[in-house]
Amino acid sequence: MAAAGPGPCLSLWREENDGLAERWLRSPRGAAKAPAAELQAAPQCQRAFRELLQKIQGLPAVLPALPLELSILCNSLLFDIGLCSDSSEKLLARIDDGLGRVLEAHSVPEQGLSSEDRWQKVLQQGIPEELQGPLHQLAALQGLLWLAAGRLEVVEGLFQQLHSVKNPGPPLYIGSKNKLLSLLQEWHPPDVGESGPLSVQSARRLKDVLWTSAAFLQGFQELVSGNHPEALAFLQAAATGLCRKRVLAQIFTLMGCCNLKMGKPQAAVQCLKRALQVDFSFLPALYQAVLLYRHLGLTEAELEALALLYQGFSPAQALDGSTQTAAESLNPPYLIGVEHLICTSELHAFWGQNSPTEVKYQLAQRCLQAGRAREAAEHYLDLLALWQDEPLPQGFLCGERALPRVPEVFLEAASALEEIARHRDAIAACEQVVTHTSELVPKKLHIDLGSSAHEDSPGPPGSPAQRERESLRCILWRAAAYLLQGCAWARLGEAKEAISLLTRCLHDLLKIHFVNTGSSSTEEDVARFAPAEAEVLPQVRQLALMVRGAEFLELGRDKEALMDFQHSLHFRPDSPAANLYLLHTLWRLDRRQEALARWQKFRTSPFLTEEEAKRPCPQYLRLCIKRMKFPHVESLAKNLEACLEESKQAS
Repeated sequence: MAAAGPGPCLSLWREENDGLAERWLRSPRGAAKAPAAELQAAPQCQRAFRELLQKIQGLPAVLPALPLELSILCNSLLFDIGLCSDSSEKLLARIDDGLGRVLEAHSVPEQGLSSEDRWQKVLQQGIPEELQGPLHQLAALQGLLWLAAGRLEVVEGLFQQLHSVKNPGPPLYIGSKNKLLSLLQEWHPPDVGESGPLSVQSARRLKDVLWTSAAFLQGFQELVSGNHPEALAFLQAAATGLCRKRVLAQIFTLMGCCNLKMGKPQAAVQCLKRALQVDFSFLPALYQAVLLYRHLGLTEAELEALALLYQGFSPAQALDGSTQTAAESLNPPYLIGVEHLICTSELHAFWGQNSPTEVKYQLAQRCLQAGRAREAAEHYLDLLALWQDEPLPQGFLCGERALPRVPEVFLEAASALEEIARHRDAIAACEQVVTHTSELVPKKLHIDLGSSAHEDSPGPPGSPAQRERESLRCILWRAAAYLLQGCAWARLGEAKEAISLLTRCLHDLLKIHFVNTGSSSTEEDVARFAPAEAEVLPQVRQLALMVRGAEFLELGRDKEALMDFQHSLHFRPDSPAANLYLLHTLWRLDRRQEALARWQKFRTSPFLTEEEAKRPCPQYLRLCIKRMKFPHVESLAKNLEACLEESKQAS
């Protein structure tokens, strides 16, 4: 019975295979105008090829049926890979089964053989001419799956074996970095012609996909490994291959990354421009352009790129991009393209996941840093609107991966609003911070610098050290909110309200006590083990004292102002603004000898001309620091120098 085999059925199965393949190749796939029935052509053909394969594999493997059987197997696999309907493990197992059928027909035992061994055994049997086309196509599919799994060396081995069948001799390209590309270039799959079963995607077309994918993946590997010239060479090769627009945009974007790493920013700009010309909806290219313009200091270009990136997240843009991608994925030329092989988790992680809120925040912050406060304020308000519906404080306190914590964003927004004289809006933004943090602010907070509370090992989530650190943040955020509110009320001319809020700020900061029960005793050790937030506390405290001191001066309460300025210098003795305000107050109180003594020490200090706003500090404090710059330096210095000269003459 086995000898009778499938002979009578071969012609019917061949006719069914060719009919399905022809139906697929002629269907108007992917176009919006295509009938709904045609859009179902791929899954329908997939099911039909699977059923046909089950029929032919339901009989014992015989040599006459192998060309048709392998052709049907390849067509079935092409749909499975193209539609991503099976795991790579299942697909590889089906190829193993197909090779096992070839060995069965040759009466070669296949039990216990690996995939590589199966190929070696099959190729050793001698391939009849009618089997060469389907077998080479199956080898292409094997190579595709291995390539997608990152098994480049195994792919090299397979195509070295295919080359050696026709060209016996020593292996080609030993030690060459582009060995795989060279082998694929040398590989010439036989032309099946009209005599063989019809295929939905020929081995020659798969060769193009293999070659471009191999160049892309090797280029990406070299980029990640830091071998940028080699990466660029592979990616340039990939750019010459056959691929869809989205893949080409990815290639140009990676080339831009290589050029930037190699110190060639202008070449990087050109690559990113080409990426966006090819596919403007590819957002990672826009984000890389943002980073590049930031690196070059081209603020206008960076802000423009950020604005375009944010627009790319809009529903209309997303719908347009997804429609185009869907149409392109179903349209000719092929079922399987480069995009099926390069969508690795490593590449996905490399591109990152920018969210609309993250991009909007960057746009707001960079506008603020660039001195475009009005635009910054509008962007911040857009961002805050996204968070207004959070029902719980926990929702308010959380933050996205690439954003600061939400209270800090509100504080930055308040700073931007304050800069454009929207004082009451700034006060309202700060009130959100006060409202959502107040329940989490403890009456007292003791932070042990000798325990695990330092920045590098804050303990697991929910641990005492983490809760301690979070309490510290909440105190800092509320204190900063009071500080900014005090500054806003001061600008509104409400000195008493400003002083009240600044006093609340200082009271909050008094809740924090740093203790050291460990072995560290020096100031350097304490600073090293203190959490990062501890560096901001003295800045907030000094600013609150200085702003309150200035308001006391406005009210004529000079002695209280003097005490605040004196206390402010405990936290940063080299502050030019605090020293100048102190000198000014001493002068107003007619304590001229004290003023002269301090002036003689201070006037030669290098800190006198230092720009305090350039010192490291949170973005939301920069406006306060800028505004607390003493406004009458020249007149004060002139008076002090004149008095000093008189004192010298009198002596």
